Amino acid sequence: MKHFELWTADLPFLKGSTLKCGRRPVVIVSDDQSIEDNSCVSVVPLTKNLESRQLPTHVLLCSRYLDHPSRALCEQVTTLDKTRLVRRIGYVEDAFDRFAINRALAAQLHLASAQMIYVQEDHVYGYDWNV
Repeated sequence: MKHFELWTADLPFLKGSTLKCGRRPVVIVSDDQSIEDNSCVSVVPLTKNLESRQLPTHVLLCSRYLDHPSRALCEQVTTLDKTRLVRRIGYVEDAFDRFAINRALAAQLHLASAQMIYVQEDHVYGYDWNV
């Protein structure tokens, strides 16, 4: 398991929650050291529903590893036990998609320091993309 990998996961039903549940794709957003050291990981669920209103916390992903274009719902970031991750299906390979996920999570969690990441020409600064 690694940061920005795409997995199929069994998301639990939580009474009173708007979190998407059931078997669905997710993006791992925990850093690699946390993944190695803990029995749980932070994930962002994906949806194929592109009809709903676009929010600043949504990121459109068009990956060869996904069956269809999907939206990362970064406002629904959650923690799962690793046993709920069923199958690795790929990774978010585009640097700008990874950047967009980080920005959406920063917006959701109100992390002003994460806005220090910037793009110049075809380089992304402020983050180690060698994942």
